Amino acid sequence: MHLNERLQGTTTEFIETLDCDSFKAFLHALSQEAYSPDKLVSVTLPIAAVDPLVALEQHADETEKFYWDHPENSISISAAGKVSELKATGSNRFDDITAKTKHLKNRVSAYTSISHSMAGPLFLGGYSFGDHNVSYIWNKFGAARFVLPKWILVRSGHKHMLTIIIERKTKAVHDIYMEIIDRITEFLNISGRNVFKQAPKNGQQNILCNLQTAHEKPVWKDRVDRAKSMIKKSTFDKIVLARSVELESKHDLDPAKLIYSLRQSYPECYNFIVQIDSDTAFIGSTPERLASFENGVFKTEGLAGSASRGKSASEDAALARSLLQSEKDLEEHQFVVRSIDSTLAPYSYSVEHPNQPRVKKLNNVQHLFTPISASIKHGFQIHDLIKQLHPTPAVGGFPKNRAVPFIQDMEQIERGWYSAPVGWYNLNGCGEFAVAIRSALIHKNKAHLFAGCGIVEDSDPESEWDETILKFQPITNALNEL
Repeated sequence: MHLNERLQGTTTEFIETLDCDSFKAFLHALSQEAYSPDKLVSVTLPIAAVDPLVALEQHADETEKFYWDHPENSISISAAGKVSELKATGSNRFDDITAKTKHLKNRVSAYTSISHSMAGPLFLGGYSFGDHNVSYIWNKFGAARFVLPKWILVRSGHKHMLTIIIERKTKAVHDIYMEIIDRITEFLNISGRNVFKQAPKNGQQNILCNLQTAHEKPVWKDRVDRAKSMIKKSTFDKIVLARSVELESKHDLDPAKLIYSLRQSYPECYNFIVQIDSDTAFIGSTPERLASFENGVFKTEGLAGSASRGKSASEDAALARSLLQSEKDLEEHQFVVRSIDSTLAPYSYSVEHPNQPRVKKLNNVQHLFTPISASIKHGFQIHDLIKQLHPTPAVGGFPKNRAVPFIQDMEQIERGWYSAPVGWYNLNGCGEFAVAIRSALIHKNKAHLFAGCGIVEDSDPESEWDETILKFQPITNALNEL
């Protein structure tokens, strides 16, 4: 069967679905609604299997894009365009996003032929680490920014769903119906065309130049020593210090190609793109889930304490065993678990987790890991819980209120969205967020990479420096594969 015939067949299936009684009833109800020019119409239908990243790459004309992928969990989302935008800044930004979502929910008329928590409109984006985010390299992202896109493609297990969002404006219901068909057909044609242009080979490697200065390592050691001194004085028990490295390429960087490399190498991680415009994107491959909330069940995790991977099975097992027996790493990890326990307790009927951590093994590093779940009291949504958890001691410090205020002064970098919540949520306050570590801000041919370490009383500055180099590797390896 030729490609055009396959597309036509798929479009016919869509049209048949749109001719069903439930959709006709939806259109009739839409026609009876009082006219409102700011009304939004959302339609979700099943779609033939297509890799969401392929769909994103093929929509080259859209400058705002989002990608979310966890291969081991069989979840993938791609989205593009912007129908509506929610922004907030300051100490009330989590509450403001919740309030703005509730207000926008009243503007949305949604239809879905699929019963699934990810069917329907999804808001995609994230928060910055601090309450304000005005630095030069991060100002486009804001302190909180979520987009309702023109289209959303979701793969969940074996299910594939396409959601189309349409601004009603002055359109009659028949015009909306025809626009839905046109948009679906256009999407299928673009995704099905699968245009690929091989980059010309000039025989030269795309060399990346490390622009970090020679004095940075001694400065880093001084910062770690200062933090240890403050810990000894009981200013706080743990603080996370990060550093940034800027890399430069001969050519503009393609976020989709970078994330393709990352998801191949790190299928156990959340691989994400938040692309603001044609030049600027925040990407990452993070192992740390911050929040997953559905049907009253909230899941998060403690992830702190790190070791490298071995060069043989025996060495790898020995490193994991050493990690599980390391007083320094166990202490750092327990700060995280205790903090999450106490934070979730007022909002939960119960909080459950194993008594001892296990080891989560990634491609180039292994971490102490404790899965945590909570049964949440009625009335709370995902932003309420993120507000309480962020930043966890894994990226901030412990106690949070004593450690976090010192971070920016000690680091002397702008974290922006690094180590902050990135993810998606729906109109019912459910969703999933990850902690944006192992990440980089991409702008044209430059990449700003970020990595941090938890500092406790017996931390060794040299070892912590080596740990940051280890944590840079996912992005640097992906960059060098371009």
